[in-house]
Amino acid sequence: MTDERGAPAALRPLWLITVGAATGAGTTTALSPAAPGWVAAASAVLGLVAALVALRRGGAGASMLWLIAGLGLAGGHGLAQAADRRELVRLIEAEDPVWVRARLVVTDGWAATRWGRRAAVRVLEARHDQLRVPALPRARLEVRGDVRPEDLPPPGRVVEALVSIRGEPSSPLLVATSHRLVEPPGGARVLPTVRDALARRLLQAAGTDLGRLRAAELAAALSLGRRDLVPASRREGWRRSGLAHVLAVSGLHVGLVAGLAWLALAAGGASPTATRVALLVVLPGYALLAGASPSAVRAALMGVVFVGARLLGRAILPMAAVLLTASILLVADPALIGEVSFQLTVVLTAALVRWGPALTAAIPLPTWLAGAIAVPVVAQLAAAPLVAIHFGSAIPGAAAANLLVPVLLAPLVVASVAATVAAPLSAAIAGWLLDLAGAATGLLWLAGAPARMSELVPPPLPLALTAVLLVLGVGALLPGRPSRPAAMAYVGCLAIAVAAWLAVPPPGGTRIELLPVANGLAVRASAGGDHLLMDGGGRPREAAELLAASRVRRLRAVIASHGDEDHIGGLAMVLETCRVDTLVVPAWLLGEPEVVPLLRIARRRGTRVLPAARGTRLALGAIRLDVLWPPALLPPRSDNERSLVLRLEADDAVALLTGDIGRESERRLAATTDLRAELLLVPHHGSRGSATPALLDGCAPRLALIPAGPENLHHHPSPEVLERLDERGVDYRMPIRDGRCGARRDGAGWLLYP
Repeated sequence: MTDERGAPAALRPLWLITVGAATGAGTTTALSPAAPGWVAAASAVLGLVAALVALRRGGAGASMLWLIAGLGLAGGHGLAQAADRRELVRLIEAEDPVWVRARLVVTDGWAATRWGRRAAVRVLEARHDQLRVPALPRARLEVRGDVRPEDLPPPGRVVEALVSIRGEPSSPLLVATSHRLVEPPGGARVLPTVRDALARRLLQAAGTDLGRLRAAELAAALSLGRRDLVPASRREGWRRSGLAHVLAVSGLHVGLVAGLAWLALAAGGASPTATRVALLVVLPGYALLAGASPSAVRAALMGVVFVGARLLGRAILPMAAVLLTASILLVADPALIGEVSFQLTVVLTAALVRWGPALTAAIPLPTWLAGAIAVPVVAQLAAAPLVAIHFGSAIPGAAAANLLVPVLLAPLVVASVAATVAAPLSAAIAGWLLDLAGAATGLLWLAGAPARMSELVPPPLPLALTAVLLVLGVGALLPGRPSRPAAMAYVGCLAIAVAAWLAVPPPGGTRIELLPVANGLAVRASAGGDHLLMDGGGRPREAAELLAASRVRRLRAVIASHGDEDHIGGLAMVLETCRVDTLVVPAWLLGEPEVVPLLRIARRRGTRVLPAARGTRLALGAIRLDVLWPPALLPPRSDNERSLVLRLEADDAVALLTGDIGRESERRLAATTDLRAELLLVPHHGSRGSATPALLDGCAPRLALIPAGPENLHHHPSPEVLERLDERGVDYRMPIRDGRCGARRDGAGWLLYP
């Protein structure tokens, strides 16, 4: 890493072509404009001509040409990609599933999912109605049903599959409804087959020793890119430690392998030329062995550009290698501009090249110690906006946990690669190397323990702030003196944004709001500055992110109405990232396995657990709750029928909050309980058997909220429920139609919004 301030003129053409390529790629990727094919071709030709003329002319007069070159080359290819992307969107969003015959290579192992098993694949060819489906990027294949691992092809196998396309064009999910739609293997690809064989040898060398097994799983991730072998709970632990990047082969790993290869060759007496030639083999070789992940390929390409230039006798600045690599990649694949892995690779590498040495020199400590501090600090500051935008996560202790990464990752990577190489030759030697890797892993895991105690979900960055941070971030990376005030302003904006988020309270007033989760129920109630959440939808992060968008960081209570995934799937993240006083669960649910993760988090976070049944009363600041259902003795046997029903009072207003109760529980409640409330949360998402005349007559609501999300699988709400509400003159809102909606206290009663 070198200070770039002395070479602004040398870097100017690369900065201009990179900015042009990023602008062209970003515009065509974000907008997917429709344009005839000749426009894309003409744009690419214009960019190529501009680059050739700029090379011939040189000097300051070529500045605009370099910018046009980047715009034309990346924009032209981006226009061609946009046409393919629109076709993929059409196939994905078709009303009826579109079936595609695809020829695939399985690249990784099969992981269990809710619906079946899933693996990463590379699409060789795909056709629909004898027409070619536009080139799919890296995709995932999910085989649904009760499928055993032995029913599925191992990594490396080429298969024919009949699938439907789901998900997003940038990361499509290919769904086969049965393993019988994935035809027997038809050949194999060498690289994934070799990677799978090496991974198996690693696990065999580990034997039955738990420590060695964990080390082997991590070694397979670091040396072979096989993160699927690391258990999901362990991957989540690394993420919450702020160390998720340790598992992903990236620039840090590629640089370590290259540096160790250089040291070994130099110690063996190899000449500088021979060393550079060897590195030109080692860099792409390691990237391929690690599964040719985008981050590994990008890092290897940067290394090849730098080493290749030195081999040809040309001096090249590290920042020049970063910019040249970014430009090449964006011209080759403009859609990369939208991928978080590309953004993180380029931004972090550029930030470390530009500011790593400067901050190291400014810290009054020995160079090795100052560098160990400077690298994670620069990386965390550079990555913070991207992590907040893409992952909705902030881990306050991540910077401290990363202090040991430069020290421990080198022996960990060396031991992992060495164990992978040794495993087919000697299980004993591989086992000893796994012990070394396990020791380094244990220290890293221990270093991340404080970070795992606290995770925050920040609110979405405002568009204006994102634009300001982008401009300041680019300015901070430029060579010369102006970069220093830009860097200081960038850090200042981050600090102000964090302070404002922590200082500004959530909206006041009394309200009950349906969070627009994709599927399931999540309802927030607020009064007098007190907040509670009933259920959290089905997706792990959705409710936490929606609460963060409202700046809600403390909850008086989190209530699990029952154990269905579309109600409690998002509560774990809420308990992890918000300060929660009380976790309320039905008394009958305490003995069920689905609630165990929530109870564990509550115990670790110091959250009180309150079993609830009919007759339980809660005073939560300005909010009072009466549990009306289910009875403590002899509750219904169906989970839906025994979900919680609550009477909420706040600011002299009453609402009836229901879970998934059905016709029978509604009848029993109406016959035995005073249900009168102005506002009703319609049971069971508005399914046909809910909101029966008995419930509506007993409650006599004026307004209703229907928890039917935009991606619910059962086409809720039922027209019959809407008809019953209309007959009684009940006005209603629902996320599938109205987005974020609810009711707020207005004068003497509730008022629906929007």
